Amino acid sequence: MEYIFVFASLCLTLSGQLLQKLAADKAALVAVPPRFLHRLFLQKETWWAVCCLASGALIWLYVLFDMEVSKAFPLLSLSFVIVLLISRFYLNETISGQRWLGVVFITLGVVLVSLS
Repeated sequence: MEYIFVFASLCLTLSGQLLQKLAADKAALVAVPPRFLHRLFLQKETWWAVCCLASGALIWLYVLFDMEVSKAFPLLSLSFVIVLLISRFYLNETISGQRWLGVVFITLGVVLVSLS
């Protein structure tokens, strides 16, 4: 059951990060730097991001209550893997071979920690 809460926290946090990126991109299209923050706060994605991040943080606090930190925190590293995949396949960003290799190492580390 504890892994479900880790997964929920991870999904909400990642959703919040993706929504922040989308809001920033939209705000940058219509505003020059002095008005960028103003436009950013007018984006609905910004407010959804805040909701997702806050919910993810609250669930994460429960995870820390329920699970050993030495086991829970490395699982959070999966966010690097998922963000890279989202960046590549949803945002169409170019990912270097070095980053892919880093993701392989992170994944191996998470697997080793979760088996202990």
